[in-house]
Amino acid sequence: MAEFQRAEGVAIVTGAAGGMGSHCARLLGEAGWSEIILCDLDEARLGAVAEDLRAKGVTVDLLGGQITDPAFTSQLLEKVGARAIGAVIHTAGVSPAIFGDKDKLLEINLDATQAIVDAIRPRMAQGGAAVLFASMASYFPISPEADDAFEAPLPAGGSAELRHLVPNEGAAYTLSKRAVRAIAKREAKAFGDRGARIMSLSPGLIDTPMMAGEKNPQTEAMLSGAALTRLGRPEELAAAAVFLTSPQAGFITGCDLRVDGGALSSLGI
Repeated sequence: MAEFQRAEGVAIVTGAAGGMGSHCARLLGEAGWSEIILCDLDEARLGAVAEDLRAKGVTVDLLGGQITDPAFTSQLLEKVGARAIGAVIHTAGVSPAIFGDKDKLLEINLDATQAIVDAIRPRMAQGGAAVLFASMASYFPISPEADDAFEAPLPAGGSAELRHLVPNEGAAYTLSKRAVRAIAKREAKAFGDRGARIMSLSPGLIDTPMMAGEKNPQTEAMLSGAALTRLGRPEELAAAAVFLTSPQAGFITGCDLRVDGGALSSLGI
């Protein structure tokens, strides 16, 4: 039986100060990644995650700032330096409950995701893997025209060319996360040509501070009707994401993993 061998290089986590990102960072450390770059807008909380990892012998670099900043990807690659990129878990993103501007929501969830993928693609290590966080909401239809447009490659002008298809913040979230799934599917061949993989992961209702601000009758009804009638735990999401970056998942690419407690299947989706 062939041995599973982890990719060489540095691991990257975006949104690393958040409820899901921080757990991903810690589990990557436990999985043996000795060099990790943590990215987040909240530099104070990012430092706390880094301190925990450093106490366990992990070498940590920090990158604070907004992922929509045009300089973000070049700053990220400066942190990477001459190293190959072995694993990327991209959790950074916003929801309508946290961020009410639909145009900015598209820029953060869609444009920045594509920019990060474009930056990491040529630097991926043999056997490396990238996991892009989408959402259970990405499976909800908006309109055939909008759904098709957001599954297509991002126009040269970015999401600004798609705004006319987005009626409100909720639709912006759904469509931007649908686009994240499409990016992972579309990029699989280019990553595969480098011996690397790329996937998306769609969380359901997860017990995080962000989720606390999103509770409403609709989410409560969805939870009560799900196959597993409880909130998911951040560490369960992190375990799934870290597994996807592992050599044990080496034949998985170009697809989406739904970690939603069976909520979508209970809706017939």
